[in-house]
Amino acid sequence: MKKRERPRIWTIKTYNRLSRYYDKFMKFVYPIGEKGRVRIAEKLISGSVLDVACGTGTLLEMAGKRGLECYGIDLSYGMIAEAKKKIPGTEIRRASYYEIPYPEDRFNYVVATNALSGVHIDAKKVLMEMIRVCRVGGWIFIAEWPEAETLTFEERCIVWFASLTDDAPKDYLRMFRDMGYEPEVDVLGKRYYVYAVRK
Repeated sequence: MKKRERPRIWTIKTYNRLSRYYDKFMKFVYPIGEKGRVRIAEKLISGSVLDVACGTGTLLEMAGKRGLECYGIDLSYGMIAEAKKKIPGTEIRRASYYEIPYPEDRFNYVVATNALSGVHIDAKKVLMEMIRVCRVGGWIFIAEWPEAETLTFEERCIVWFASLTDDAPKDYLRMFRDMGYEPEVDVLGKRYYVYAVRK
């Protein structure tokens, strides 16, 4: 008998419904995610930045205030609408991060925060696309919750709860190394990492 797949919770429809309240919701449920965005924004010096799965545009708003040329992609119409309110004039396209609609070597920075942990997401494929559109000498940043060799009881509980909402830790370090990159790793809080890779 074929095993039934659990229905997905984090769908485009979910993001559309949550979009108006998403910022407040995430600050309450997942405040470390905001710290990850702030940490990445601090590392953006000049040039252009693409935020992959940009959501409501929080990171792009920070980058714009630092004088960067900002671009974003997302699949949720609701999230895109909120991002455009926050950062009018910024180019934000409805597109998949599996097929980023920009040419090779286009951006100085390509970033993704809290975007790759979904159980159904092929994170390595997304990372390859992010590397493709990043310029030689540019940087790829991701902020995510990675796999660990051993877990405390508390972390096992978190992993179990996250799996109910379609999220799971992944081995991003191995993914980058498999592609020939050795990322710099910045640890925020309990096992929430910012990975930085120079192309």
